[in-house]
Amino acid sequence: MIVLWIFLGALLLLLLQHVLYFKFWNRKLRMSLRFDQPSVTAGETVSVTELVSNRKLLPLPLFRYRYGLCRNFDQLFGPDGKQIYVSYKLALPAQRSVRNKTILKDLKRGIYTIADSSLEAQDLFYWGHFSEPFVSRARLIVYPKKISAEKLHLPYRQLLGAVLTRRYAQEDPFEIRNIRPYEPFDSMRDINWKASAKTGELKVNQHDYTTDEALLLILDAEHGTEEQRETVISLASSLAALFLHRGISVSVCANSRGCVSGGMALVPSGAGISHLRTIDEALSQIKLGASAPMSFSAFLSQLSLQGALRSCCTVISAGGSPEVSAAFDRLCGSEHGYYIQVGTDAFVPQGSQFTILPYSEREVII
Repeated sequence: MIVLWIFLGALLLLLLQHVLYFKFWNRKLRMSLRFDQPSVTAGETVSVTELVSNRKLLPLPLFRYRYGLCRNFDQLFGPDGKQIYVSYKLALPAQRSVRNKTILKDLKRGIYTIADSSLEAQDLFYWGHFSEPFVSRARLIVYPKKISAEKLHLPYRQLLGAVLTRRYAQEDPFEIRNIRPYEPFDSMRDINWKASAKTGELKVNQHDYTTDEALLLILDAEHGTEEQRETVISLASSLAALFLHRGISVSVCANSRGCVSGGMALVPSGAGISHLRTIDEALSQIKLGASAPMSFSAFLSQLSLQGALRSCCTVISAGGSPEVSAAFDRLCGSEHGYYIQVGTDAFVPQGSQFTILPYSEREVII
């Protein structure tokens, strides 16, 4: 009889604690995730700080949190093809908080968010299993990998010369640099009549050149392998950094949509080091896994119709075609444009065009 009462008491205790955990296991239970840095460059290491807080009198003898990493335009997968999840088990006493850090290495370009996250717990006798999802707004921006300035010396010097040459393409009639004596080839509209009246001889205004120094980078997200297209993005980011440090305005566009904004990848012209962050954030969103919403030749033709050549036009592509070459010629016209092609076997200057060898960790010959 005593054994029966013990058995009934144990069963009642089991049921009571199960009901108690079923109702209150997630009460005052908080989970937060935070990337230690808001942004890093591709290939760098970053850590995720995980903070779990149990602010009630009910302990959790077995607690586990689990979340997956999403690169915004695709899921992260390991070598075996399975999605990568971070999972951690611990015993969480009452009125306690636990902090943990997970190290993420060799991150690729993209915008990382938290997906498929859940909290799981069991009761005192490991009889009941409870779970619920939790939402985290943690976000990490991984900028494109930079290519060293030494490896970009030749295209940088050629592009810089082209941009600076454009500065003297046209005089500004509202900017007067000097007043000089009249020459037979001078226009009558340039005569400074007030200065001429004072000196008794014809004087003309010498105008200054104020055309903005600007570079327009046009990226091809259609041609080439995924690795080559990533190199296209790295080239754009690296060249933008070099020109912005020089004080030259840079704008970027591509025939692809941003994974966050959903619109075409477009960064208006801007200057200053802070503008590089705007460019890198836009390049981090470019989605290469899916087909481009518009062919690159059609994209170039559209730019030509919109009069995009107020800047020094530079096309960066991982493989051309006759249609692309024809669209490039129409786009540049008589202007000084450049065509950077990635993924070829040699450096072949072609008038205003040049070719860049594929970039690797070991060596790049340009």
